[in-house]
Amino acid sequence: MNAEALNTLVTGAIWRAEQLEEKDVPAVAHAWLEVSVLEERLAQVLPHSKGEGRIARRGAVRAALKANDYDRARLLAEMYGAEKGASRALKAALREMLEENARQAASRYPNAARHYNVREVRDVARHFHEGGAFGLAA
Repeated sequence: MNAEALNTLVTGAIWRAEQLEEKDVPAVAHAWLEVSVLEERLAQVLPHSKGEGRIARRGAVRAALKANDYDRARLLAEMYGAEKGASRALKAALREMLEENARQAASRYPNAARHYNVREVRDVARHFHEGGAFGLAA
């Protein structure tokens, strides 16, 4: 699929996600995940040397965070930051998105943040997600 077609799909997906978010519909996370996947596909077509390519990379990470898929966001940020010739500005923007998400999580859960850092909580959540409730006992 070419960049023009993907841009059209991304625009529609963002509109849908924003509408669901505005109406507080539970499916909003899935809609933002769709945006992230489409932005990732757009980033595969457009090089990071082009402005649109950098926008797609930031969009893929931002949408993954809005979908509450921190693992996906982190993996995409690492992948885009490791691309040969990736600018310092792009790397900094991706890192800042992840850090801002961590700050927001800590402010949402201040009691937990006093005792645990966000990485520990995410590691336990990932372990729970992968192993189910009984996986925590292992």
